[in-house]
Amino acid sequence: MRILVAITLLIGAAASQAGSGIAALRHWAPHSAIPVWIDRQNLPPQGDQLVEKAMRTWATASNGAFTMRRTFLATDAGIKIYFNGAGGNYGETRPHISAAGLIDAAEVNIAADAPIEVDPLTRDIIVYLTALHELGHALGLEHTRNFDDIMYLFRQPGDGPRYFGNYRKQLKTADDIGSAAATGLSPYDVQTLRELYR
Repeated sequence: MRILVAITLLIGAAASQAGSGIAALRHWAPHSAIPVWIDRQNLPPQGDQLVEKAMRTWATASNGAFTMRRTFLATDAGIKIYFNGAGGNYGETRPHISAAGLIDAAEVNIAADAPIEVDPLTRDIIVYLTALHELGHALGLEHTRNFDDIMYLFRQPGDGPRYFGNYRKQLKTADDIGSAAATGLSPYDVQTLRELYR
């Protein structure tokens, strides 16, 4: 029987205290090839490409511990990504834990609508970083308390816009989103992922 674990990225609202750090729930089986399906309903412009960049970022950071590949059949997917309202949050992830204690599926919800005043580059940054954060949960990572980490627990008013603004400063063009020079991952994010999947 699967245990449903809900993990929510909270922006601007009080949340329960995060763990102290080496933040690991469970993980996928070693050397998994994780199929990811992206629902095209409510897909924002370039949303699927931005999610694919986030997938590549985590797979590269894992140093070969797992791969992530896109599938166009929902029935084949280990991770399903939906763009919707996300309950007032930027995103939410529900990993499914098998009886063996491994993640064997996850559902990711990403808010499809950025605020109206947001320019296209900021919208792309929000989608990419939200996908990166939520895929981190789908891989088994918990929140941290370090603002530099993509897995930071966004709980204070203004955390999201400040984080997105800091990331934007790393970019020269929109093509830099998810590049080697602007992965969005901190050294601690990478360290925690590799410890989880070693």
